[in-house]
Amino acid sequence: MNVGAISHHGYDMVNTQRGQKAAAGFAEAIGQAGQKNPVGQTAAGSKKPVFRWLYSADGSTGEVYQAQDYTPEHPVYRVKSWDAAGNLTEQVIDVSKVNPRDCNTYEMYAYAADLKETGKGSFEETVLRTATAKAAAGAERQTGNTWDFAKSIDWTEAVRELMRSAYASGDFKGYMGWLMFLGFLK
Repeated sequence: MNVGAISHHGYDMVNTQRGQKAAAGFAEAIGQAGQKNPVGQTAAGSKKPVFRWLYSADGSTGEVYQAQDYTPEHPVYRVKSWDAAGNLTEQVIDVSKVNPRDCNTYEMYAYAADLKETGKGSFEETVLRTATAKAAAGAERQTGNTWDFAKSIDWTEAVRELMRSAYASGDFKGYMGWLMFLGFLK
């Protein structure tokens, strides 16, 4: 998995390629990134972060916030990301307009955050599955020293590929988990 870590209320998922080294460096990296990037500070016009990520290979960070004017009829999220130099990219995403068959990683992270926040699934069943699907689909395309989170992909096909892999390896519990997640991707 190419995502360095994803954090939600003290729960961190660290990629297997970097293992314990990434886990040990996660808190330090967030702290260093926070010197340039105000990670952890609530974005103006937003509620607390739903989750945040750190890509340890290039030092980029990001957060997904539920917008202050969020309502079930108007499900709006703010997605903020900083590159290693501290340059900010911010998007406001109405998840009711997100098409999981053709959307980018920022949009899918907002979509997954809404699944979690509306109680459709736990953090592990929504956000972490999204991060896994992203890595499995190769949604991160390296361009220079950064990863392209703006490239649109078909997330349903990425999930179907993970389902096929789980089934072929006899992981029926994993298969059923991916099937449930596929049901979230209308």
